[in-house]
Amino acid sequence: MKSPTLQKSLDLQKGLFLIRYDSAEDAAQPPKVSLSIDSRAAGSVEFLLPPDVEEPVLWSPGANVVVRLSAPTRIQVEVSARSAGGSLGARIQSASLSTDPLGLAALDEPPIDLSGLRLLGHLAGRGDTFAGLGEWLGGPMAPTRIEGVGLDWAGRPQKFGLRHSVRVGGPGEPRATEFVEAGGYSGTRGRALPLVGATFEVFGAAAQHYEITADAIFLGSPQMKVTGQRVVVSGPTGREPLVGLRLQIASTRVAAPPARSAPATARQDMPVAPAIAESAPTGPVRSGSGRVRVFRSRAVKG
Repeated sequence: MKSPTLQKSLDLQKGLFLIRYDSAEDAAQPPKVSLSIDSRAAGSVEFLLPPDVEEPVLWSPGANVVVRLSAPTRIQVEVSARSAGGSLGARIQSASLSTDPLGLAALDEPPIDLSGLRLLGHLAGRGDTFAGLGEWLGGPMAPTRIEGVGLDWAGRPQKFGLRHSVRVGGPGEPRATEFVEAGGYSGTRGRALPLVGATFEVFGAAAQHYEITADAIFLGSPQMKVTGQRVVVSGPTGREPLVGLRLQIASTRVAAPPARSAPATARQDMPVAPAIAESAPTGPVRSGSGRVRVFRSRAVKG
């Protein structure tokens, strides 16, 4: 009989991470934990493995692997029992590795120039329309169904990024899009499909001291305001069309003193158990396929 398995996903941002097999319910026969990625993310992931190790597999508690991500990526975690009736209970922990966990380097840099940033919206009956920061697409005075949005920022600085995704309405269940960075577009054109939700996020070393404020109006609902480094807007039921959107980005340096305490690493715990298993996307690609670069240490000869 084949040993049981389950899958769960681990969403990580751009950066360097330590993924650790922290503990298992059955210490005598702990399950095997295998890591893989979707084929679309193969070019942005590097697993750093010991010499003579070909696959990012964690065999027992205490095992570690380092992964370097050049873009936000979803890591697929497959847990395999040792035997047909074996345990699948395991806890996986991820920790961000950084040379500047307090973000002090960003304090020595000049303020980000946001003057060239514009929000693009495809409005029903009007087509593509641009709005600067603090300006409405649609809005309380001229509500208009928004069918897609993009971010136009030709002079984006190297260490500051802005990305977004949307939820597209219409017949059936709303469809969520992948995140795209400034210069990309999410949604539709010419199909009369409204947006019913959107997510905006700042990222990068210089973004630690900046926040987004999003004002949004959904058809038949009062105006809402959300502030944070990652903001999500949607109507009461998640199906109301978006008819007004305004973005602002501001520094938080005055409100947040530079010397505030913070943990050395940002950790994410992921207990894995059958009760909370999630299905993995189809087409996983493991490092042994050759489409993910694997680095190994070399012995230094005396």
